[in-house]
Amino acid sequence: MHRDYQWIILALLVSLSMPGIAGNDFKNTRVTIYNNDLGLVYQEKDVFLDKGLNTLRFAGVSKRVQPATVKLSLPKIAARFEINEQNYLYDLVNTKKLFDKYTGERVVFRLDSGETISGELLSSEQDYVVLRLPNEVIRILNVEKIIDYEFPKLPGGLILKPTLEWKINSQYKGNTTAQLSYLTGGMSWNAEYVLVMNKNEKDFELNSWISLDNHAGTTFEDAKVKLIAGDIHRAAKGSRERQMVAFAAAKSTAVEMREIADYYLYELPGQVTLRDNEMKQVTLFDEISGSGQKIYRFENRLSNEGTRSLEVLFKIANTAENNMGFAIPGGVVRVFQRDKDETLQLIGEDRINHTSCNDTLTLTVGNAFDVKGKRQIIKKDRSVKNSETVTVRIKITNRKSNPVSVEVVEFLTNYWNIRKASHDYQKEPGNKIVFPIIVKADSSETITYTFTRKW
Repeated sequence: MHRDYQWIILALLVSLSMPGIAGNDFKNTRVTIYNNDLGLVYQEKDVFLDKGLNTLRFAGVSKRVQPATVKLSLPKIAARFEINEQNYLYDLVNTKKLFDKYTGERVVFRLDSGETISGELLSSEQDYVVLRLPNEVIRILNVEKIIDYEFPKLPGGLILKPTLEWKINSQYKGNTTAQLSYLTGGMSWNAEYVLVMNKNEKDFELNSWISLDNHAGTTFEDAKVKLIAGDIHRAAKGSRERQMVAFAAAKSTAVEMREIADYYLYELPGQVTLRDNEMKQVTLFDEISGSGQKIYRFENRLSNEGTRSLEVLFKIANTAENNMGFAIPGGVVRVFQRDKDETLQLIGEDRINHTSCNDTLTLTVGNAFDVKGKRQIIKKDRSVKNSETVTVRIKITNRKSNPVSVEVVEFLTNYWNIRKASHDYQKEPGNKIVFPIIVKADSSETITYTFTRKW
């Protein structure tokens, strides 16, 4: 049955024309894509108007257009027209609707036996159709036997593509340019990065891609594409709002970046065609060669005890001195390292947030095999009311053949102060203290500190 239904749709697409609806001949298309399933579309189209009442239809708009955001302008005749009515037509042709609309109509079927049958379509099921023949005989046909269909013209109310319609009162007759803009769901973008760490675990090369995802239900030809990085606030969706893979890659020579309000805008060079249900990738910036620092982190809350592997971090200064120094959009960073035969091996991946210029980009690569930490509470004194004095011992063991840099991070609560500590530490926001230490190869280092906490 699916083969026959497809034939119906194909025949209608080839033969159908709808007065008043121009083809998908938009020009000067501009698309701004946000991170959160949102796109802003701007397009122009040449139209002809008569004096008086006109019905203007634009077919091929997004299936997920947000009708309340649609704006139509005719700038060349701005003072000589007014919009009386705007409609969004989305009752699209599909097989079920076709047969529902044709119920009660005269149709013609040709069978694989060569027989032609004409009659009134009474009903259609998945595998059978029921006809009333001219002699009032009821006949049930297996759709597998049907090789050809003939239907009347497309029933009223059904359209091939999502369409915007306007009723326009015009004092002008002639050609003019219409400008259309609207918000749509089904569009998103994200950044993806490939970081190759040198064998010295310090130097790296960073490559970047922008992935553009179009599930808006239409293709945007030769569009100027802009991307907004940042979390724009949006009003909660009302109950009346409608909620409605191919792959391609393109080389981008230079993405222009600039600030807009409290966000960053990335403009792709040239024009890009965003096909429906396609993911397209373009380069974000040229390869960067920089350096970072590998850190092992042992992080604990107030009452934690036990032994576990340390997290492996790679910290990168996003500065001009490090061949960076620009706003980096959030996305997934995959970290590779070269083996002795120069093949790349994946050693971890992390999702980063939007990172400003001069901030530090911190990647969590994984958990160390040979670097472990053990935390013990060796003394606790609650002799004073509403307070306690606690002594903590932290032992970091490094079984690697090279020294490692470690950050021991402790989170305390309430009103606290450090009474004594075996190593230097740094106080940081969020009730956090950090002990930065170096642990020599195949050795261990022990930190002890005592704090008082009041509540």
